[in-house]
Amino acid sequence: MTSNSPISQYVSRFKAEKGKILSFLSAFPFYGEVLKNHQYYEADRVARNELSKKLDSLKEPIRRIEENFVRERRMDLIGSTEVLLSIIERLKNEIIGASYGLNGLGAGFKATESELEALAEWDYSLIHHADELSTKVKSPNFPPEVSVDTVRDWVSKFRSELDEFDSALKSRKDVFLKR
Repeated sequence: MTSNSPISQYVSRFKAEKGKILSFLSAFPFYGEVLKNHQYYEADRVARNELSKKLDSLKEPIRRIEENFVRERRMDLIGSTEVLLSIIERLKNEIIGASYGLNGLGAGFKATESELEALAEWDYSLIHHADELSTKVKSPNFPPEVSVDTVRDWVSKFRSELDEFDSALKSRKDVFLKR
């Protein structure tokens, strides 16, 4: 495991959170091996929490777009971004849920260290994808006279971006299934 890899960054963050008790227990042979595996599970939890927060931050710019439609009394555009908010909420719940993390997916078998590192790399790419989504959601600045087709086109494109994120999220299990 290289010191620059995402898994080592998340494991370091977990170790910093746990502090002296973790380092004391890891000195004992039995606890050291248990804690070694546990730190990967905790690193996965830290990565999922970070990813969930990044997705949650997408909701506020979308709400502001909707507020502008209400403020401008554009009845034809009010509610056009609701589908995006529901997709983001569903994605966030999938990430937080145990079926996404190692708790649910890894319950039937023990993941190897290389699989856990590959999983962290995958999560790291998802975090970068969430950052790209954040940039895209903040970019539109619809003028008051914006056409309905322009808004619907933007919503459609952003929804397809969220669908790509969703499919990347669902294919995370392929790390373990070796597809």
